[in-house]
Amino acid sequence: MKKLLLLAILWLSAGTATAQNWSDILTKISTALADKATDGQLTRYAIVGQWCYTAPGVRFESEDLGGEIGGAALESTAAAKLESAYKLVGIRPGACEFTFEREGEFTATLGTHKLSGTYEFEPSTHALTLRFAKGKYNLGTLPGHAFVSGTELQIVFPVNGLVRLFTALGSKISSLATVAELLGKYENVYVGFRFARQTGQ
Repeated sequence: MKKLLLLAILWLSAGTATAQNWSDILTKISTALADKATDGQLTRYAIVGQWCYTAPGVRFESEDLGGEIGGAALESTAAAKLESAYKLVGIRPGACEFTFEREGEFTATLGTHKLSGTYEFEPSTHALTLRFAKGKYNLGTLPGHAFVSGTELQIVFPVNGLVRLFTALGSKISSLATVAELLGKYENVYVGFRFARQTGQ
């Protein structure tokens, strides 16, 4: 809580943010506070809807690593490598989206791949479990985490889980192997996707 309030003060005192940036920042801060106050229930309800991919997602669950300058540099490096790998399999803005239904079903588009199945979300831990429907791809169950911040959704998975997903879809990308090697020595590091809510939802 103290970290969020300190972040708000720092941003508001910076004086260089536009009105739109201030609005986005305050929305994200208020969302985080509300989610914390409801023990994750806010995210459970906010995740429902259609989400369009905007960028790779990298998240450190370890505050020690995430708060260090080295952690920020590592996050930036990993995100850049992920973006290159994603483009090779057709995952780019406009070609990747997730839709979560209130009843626990989801559909997804990853490049040229259409996927569906059911999902479970555990509010207290933000654990998101995707159970893919049987079909052309044998994807099984993929555990990850979901976080809503303002109008942004971040879905992240253990590095090996993301590699397994792309491999099952028929993609063998050296860039992903590089990311896996880069992050493999760190615990509690997750990678995946960042989304924006579809307009009108």
